[in-house]
Amino acid sequence: MNSRMIVVVAMLFAQIGNGAATAQTRDVVVEVPKHETREDTGSSNIFNVGPVVNPLRAPNVSRIKADTSAGPNAKGVMTPHGAESATRAFGSFGIPYTTTRVQEGPSVNAATPTSENRLSTTFPYNTVGKLTFSQGYCSASIILRGVIVTAAHCIQSFGSGGNIFTRYRFTPGHYGARGATADQKAPYGTWRRQGLVRPRTWANGRDIGCGAARDNDLAVIAIKPQNGMHIGDVVGAMSYGWNNYSFVTSRKTGRLHTAAVSTLGYPFLMDRGKIMQRTDGPTYTTTVCSAGQLWQGSNLTGGSSGGPFVVNFAGQNAALSGGARKGKKSRMAVIGVTSWGSSDPNTPKDNYSSQFRQNTAYPDADYGGYGGGNIGALINTLCSSTVPNTTDTYAALGYCD
Repeated sequence: MNSRMIVVVAMLFAQIGNGAATAQTRDVVVEVPKHETREDTGSSNIFNVGPVVNPLRAPNVSRIKADTSAGPNAKGVMTPHGAESATRAFGSFGIPYTTTRVQEGPSVNAATPTSENRLSTTFPYNTVGKLTFSQGYCSASIILRGVIVTAAHCIQSFGSGGNIFTRYRFTPGHYGARGATADQKAPYGTWRRQGLVRPRTWANGRDIGCGAARDNDLAVIAIKPQNGMHIGDVVGAMSYGWNNYSFVTSRKTGRLHTAAVSTLGYPFLMDRGKIMQRTDGPTYTTTVCSAGQLWQGSNLTGGSSGGPFVVNFAGQNAALSGGARKGKKSRMAVIGVTSWGSSDPNTPKDNYSSQFRQNTAYPDADYGGYGGGNIGALINTLCSSTVPNTTDTYAALGYCD
């Protein structure tokens, strides 16, 4: 692995005259090219591509410090029932972490009597999948009924204007171990993209930060329905949060602004990217070259770019008794995506994500009812846009439920 992980952030440029790109003043939806709609989605070759690695150089992080303050913005999370405010969280600087393969059973051979991929097909693991495209593959996760989130560098090279990658396919719950069947490789099928939005500051190369550390390395993609159903109807969807939802600062954390975070994806240096991996550990907010970052100990490598940083990760919650109540910041939510990381997997290893939050490019506390900051703005742009060959918006056709 080189010194970066993949990051995808969305921005748009319009094509003019001879095809040169000119920057727009706002984010817009990039629709899928017509020639892509005629491509075969069933080809097994989509799983035989290499990992995408963030080509931007990792900045010097030897002097960064974890934040001791949450900042001035109110925390928030978008749930299936609307926005919630947040008032309470659940639950040498080497950051401890654990990593495990998302698989049942001791073997990496899928052709065993037990169903080795059962765990990756249970919620919420099945909302995470492999995102393959012309350059290789990244990771991504479902956050609305028909919308996934990934890294901007998985959409296009930084500052490349209107030149985005092509031939996107998303396979939730992918499991490709030795001997895996077609059903294990794509337990819910492979889905096409309909349109995408990435930050304009990513497209024009003006996003705050330096090297791989940027304010807005994220992007959202609308997934085309199949057989009249959205992808979230088939596998479910996680919520998303902004302004560092579920982070706390207290004496117990050494006054550092921290949260318990689970990160998922398909790093190539672990099982060659064939099996989903999960890392758990404390995550801190920090600033690198003026860019707001989430900072986690992790050995996930290239290919995990775009995979979700999740707070309150849980498939099922226990029934509480004896007067016990859930904290108000207990909802599972994606609060970032893997963007880049330390270069050497055999030394203390850290990974970073752009914070889903209000910042200079996206200062508002709410965009169209979809929440604040960069994540709310990108989703609002997508959901308020018209779906190709219709007169309805993505929101009206249920993508954004």
